[in-house]
Amino acid sequence: MKKILIVTPDIEGPVRNGGIGTAFTALAIKMAKAGFDVDVLYTCGEYSESANKPFSDWIEHYKNFNVNLLSISLTQDISIDAPYFRRKSYSIFEWMKKNNIYDVVISCEWQADMYYSLLYKKQGLGFSDTKFIINTHSSTLWADEGSYQLPYDQNHMELYFMEQKVIEMADEIISPSQYLINWMLEKNWQVPANKKVILNCEPFAPLHNQAISASPEESLLTAIELIFFGRLETRKGIDIFLKAISKLTTDEKTKISQITFLGKNVNLGSVDSISYIHERTSTLNIPIKIITDYDREHADVYIKRPTSLVVIPSLVENSPYTVYECLIGGVNFIASSIGGIPELIPEVNHNEILFDPNPIDLYSKISHRLVNLQVSTHLVAESHQIEKQWISVFNEIQKSEFIELSENIKPFVSVCLVHYERPHLLQQAIASLINQTYDNFEVILVDDGSTKEESIKYLELIQKEFNSKGWKIIRSSNNYLGAARNLAAKFAKGEYLIFMDDDNVAKPYEIEYFVKAALNSQADILTTPSDLIFGEEFPAPYRKTTHCWLPLGADLNVASFSNCFGDANSLVRASTFKAIGGFTEDYGIGHEDWEFFANATIAGYKLMVIPEPLFWYRVANTGMLISGNSEKNNYRSYRPFANGNVPIKYTMALIPGYIKKIMQLESELASIRENSSLFGISNKLDALFSQQQGGWAHDRFNVLTKQLHDIEALIQYRSNELTNVITRGSILKRATRKAKRIILRS
Repeated sequence: MKKILIVTPDIEGPVRNGGIGTAFTALAIKMAKAGFDVDVLYTCGEYSESANKPFSDWIEHYKNFNVNLLSISLTQDISIDAPYFRRKSYSIFEWMKKNNIYDVVISCEWQADMYYSLLYKKQGLGFSDTKFIINTHSSTLWADEGSYQLPYDQNHMELYFMEQKVIEMADEIISPSQYLINWMLEKNWQVPANKKVILNCEPFAPLHNQAISASPEESLLTAIELIFFGRLETRKGIDIFLKAISKLTTDEKTKISQITFLGKNVNLGSVDSISYIHERTSTLNIPIKIITDYDREHADVYIKRPTSLVVIPSLVENSPYTVYECLIGGVNFIASSIGGIPELIPEVNHNEILFDPNPIDLYSKISHRLVNLQVSTHLVAESHQIEKQWISVFNEIQKSEFIELSENIKPFVSVCLVHYERPHLLQQAIASLINQTYDNFEVILVDDGSTKEESIKYLELIQKEFNSKGWKIIRSSNNYLGAARNLAAKFAKGEYLIFMDDDNVAKPYEIEYFVKAALNSQADILTTPSDLIFGEEFPAPYRKTTHCWLPLGADLNVASFSNCFGDANSLVRASTFKAIGGFTEDYGIGHEDWEFFANATIAGYKLMVIPEPLFWYRVANTGMLISGNSEKNNYRSYRPFANGNVPIKYTMALIPGYIKKIMQLESELASIRENSSLFGISNKLDALFSQQQGGWAHDRFNVLTKQLHDIEALIQYRSNELTNVITRGSILKRATRKAKRIILRS
């Protein structure tokens, strides 16, 4: 029996309704019924929109269908220095390594849960027996284009990059529409050759214990009920629908019993959609009904009455379940002819059902269907055919072929190690290199002008050992890091260069992992997360990680204001280093690594992050970056974006200043989050944050409001409880009052 894992930030039950949740719920239950062993990993912790049903109840519920529902929150074992979605994807990667038992893992591109896991596989470091499928639904960039929305924070911008890379690194992608594949190709995404169009499985309805039926008064309606079906927002066509119904004639109005808006209430700037609808329909002289709290099953029952005419006027869609359910449920409906909607409907019915997404064409279609209500149609494919296609996908055998290191495949590596006045730390760095699992390398040590007696004596002491190994010690005047690294590279003989500072400590497998990843990924540059150590300690080789700085990769958008590439402790193909011209040699200024990585990426060289931390980065109270000029450092890292090869030169220069202001605000938020942990609500805040991201903020508007009210009540309860416990100690009392003020002010 093949073991399948579905990784998703959206699943029916914990999330009230959503296309991704509907699709993966249906897929999980259908595949379990077909005989597969199915686990679902819900990636938003125990966040649930079901007020009266905790997550543990949903676990038991899914067991009834032979589906094992699991959940994962952000890891609490490691303090990860990175924006939210990097941390989320990395937490999932850590879970995946510990639970490497699946034949097939399927996820969506939204929120890029599989980003670091896919990097690991593409670099030949793991998951060789696992097939990774990305079931495309709605990337953040795609949703933002449809909503005319600009990215509103760093997380948002990073999702553009991560979601694209998740698609590009997948073993296979499956889309419910050819339209979405074409959209990605038009964006010049490197879509995998192994790609298929398979419709989503028929929605399953396991969430209620008894059948849902229409109320008696609804069953007695004889005139036509016009139903707007979808979230009450611009992207779903609320504006063109309101303009279209304003054109109804007096005679047409007599054929309509009421106009119903069936969908989630959202924020439309200064007003919510309920207020907006009431304002726009105040002179219509037709009864208006707004339903915002139905889940998928209740909505499905509501639209199936014979006197309903459902309108789906979306401005952008992939393969919406609103249309899908109308087709399989025999619902009278019309829909806009955009995205993947036409692919769901038999071509013979297009003329009766589809309209161009503008008020004139929509009004014309409504007018026609008011006197021609019934149109016999169906979904373009039978349910059993769709299930058969999915079963075939999961039964396909895929064995990844990785390049393995051997005596015949072991490229020569040069470790370029730079030192200045820290012999006690240099000793640790050299010891970590001597204990590497990879043996085909040399060390080029450049002393950048040390003058202290202890430094000079230590270099003399290790000269003999270096000579015996064929390693080199090069002494130079003090020219700073860029020049010192270039000097080391000048004497290097390796096919690959690994740059290292004297206060770094290499993990035993650093060189081995760097080389293996380079061979399998064909990357020109590889960086790695940094495990942090503090002070002058020498970490044990396999010491447990407590703090980690996590890079993103080669996203030039983010790199214009933040070093998302990684640390200078990296691997660079020697030919690439030579072609770029090495590091610039500005004296007394940092960020030479950031500048180098940006120049390489702009020039078209491939930079990737190995998700496994390969070295220990020492956090000290003194050092170049702390004592240096931050404004000059920032100018240096921005300099690649001001050259003639980048179309945007000067406008982007505004970004660092704005980002600095944003980061100040975010630090205040971090303080609030830190204090919120006193009251046990930090994880709840993270879950809410996850659910409102990626162009889906409006989906969660009502739920977020309610959850935040619940959190406020919890804060008040916990703070009262804490105050009652603390009866002595004025310092503790003042700290408690301050924490309460910070949190309640949020």
